[in-house]
Amino acid sequence: MKPVVEKLKSIVGTENVLTAYEERYCYSYDASWYRAMPDVVVRPHTTKEVGMIVKLANEEKIPITPRGAGTNLTGGAIPVKGGMVMDMSGMNRILEINRTNLTAAVEPGVVHEELEKELAKYGLFWPPDPASSSACTMGGALAECAGGMRVLKYGTARDWVLGLEVVLPTGEVIKTGAITLKSVTGFDLTRLFVGSEGTLGIITKAFLKLRPIPEALIRMSAAFREIETAGLAVGKILEAGIVPTIMEIVNIDFIRSMNKWLKLGLPEVDAIMIIDLDGTREEVDKLAGKVEKVLKDVGAMDIKRATTAKEMEDLYLARKAAYPSLFQVLGKTAVPDDYCVPINKLPEAFKLARETAQKLGLHTAMLAHAGDGNIHPVWSVDARNLEEVDRLLKCYPEMCRGVLKLGGSVSAEHGIGIGKAPFVEEEYGKKVVEIMQAIKKVFDPNNIMNPGKKGL
Repeated sequence: MKPVVEKLKSIVGTENVLTAYEERYCYSYDASWYRAMPDVVVRPHTTKEVGMIVKLANEEKIPITPRGAGTNLTGGAIPVKGGMVMDMSGMNRILEINRTNLTAAVEPGVVHEELEKELAKYGLFWPPDPASSSACTMGGALAECAGGMRVLKYGTARDWVLGLEVVLPTGEVIKTGAITLKSVTGFDLTRLFVGSEGTLGIITKAFLKLRPIPEALIRMSAAFREIETAGLAVGKILEAGIVPTIMEIVNIDFIRSMNKWLKLGLPEVDAIMIIDLDGTREEVDKLAGKVEKVLKDVGAMDIKRATTAKEMEDLYLARKAAYPSLFQVLGKTAVPDDYCVPINKLPEAFKLARETAQKLGLHTAMLAHAGDGNIHPVWSVDARNLEEVDRLLKCYPEMCRGVLKLGGSVSAEHGIGIGKAPFVEEEYGKKVVEIMQAIKKVFDPNNIMNPGKKGL
């Protein structure tokens, strides 16, 4: 590895090649359970440098794991085969914001929240809104096909990327898609790279599609005696012809932990639903009235519209601060899980998560991007208790197979990474996995790009 390290230094400079144990250790983990040490960390700052590094790695057959901020929850940024971690955070420029075309061009190291702040100056926003917005980078958000709370109305990251600049495993640079709002030239490689978890190439530039910030937003909340009824309410709202911006559900465990930690004063019922409606002032007021009627009809209690900035922020915080609240109150590690089911199966999915926790003797709290059927059971465990960790790991097959029986998907937005890799074939079948492996081989014949991920 020493000759390779010297070559890397000649490409990016000595200060951007990390070899000390304590430096490499910082790149041995992400926000998941998994751990693996890289042999070297390299920090490029230009597409040319990325190309030269990847070409060298391909020639030497050294694995490369691209990394943004390390907020991934399934081990996607873990170098399971050792080799090289490529830290993309140094490529962090917002290259262009075009108000006329409703587009932006960014490098992969741009932090999502910083992009949103800059776009807001122009009255624009990028609709996907990952919960890790304050830390996650755009390269990671695209590689994982991030979703977040606004997916119901606006879709995932894949729906808001027009084109990419990508460095292939050979070191060659290609461009996919276009900067126009329409293009059907050739195959849609942009959508292939978005969500590929760094297994096909490294994104070095992204051309994003934007939208004007809506004129008005109404935020509402409703309490439910049973989370299953809250799940039923989601379908009833959609059946009424209403598509809210967000429909989030948090259960009693989160409600209690957030009340204790943040003193939010939320009603301590089995579940609370948080709903956003955006559009013109007249439109959202009319829709809010319809939503209130549906909620009353299904038996919701304490239906409220937020009327002050603080009430608006507290409701948003009730969802955004859910994970850390468990750690603060229970003193255990909160391990968020991720599944998607058809909307009409939400009540059954909540029941499945509760029964799985009871069966394995674990504590679980539940929240959901309920509007799109995305549930997040959050398991709380003592990471020092190996027997408890073992029970946690048994949750994955229980939940994955249960969700598949409901017609769902084993991963909605957290990616496959390491944790869900064994279940890709169970969801799609052997032939589809063979096709995916063949695609991987076309792009990456030496299998250097984030090997061991995505079930490939």
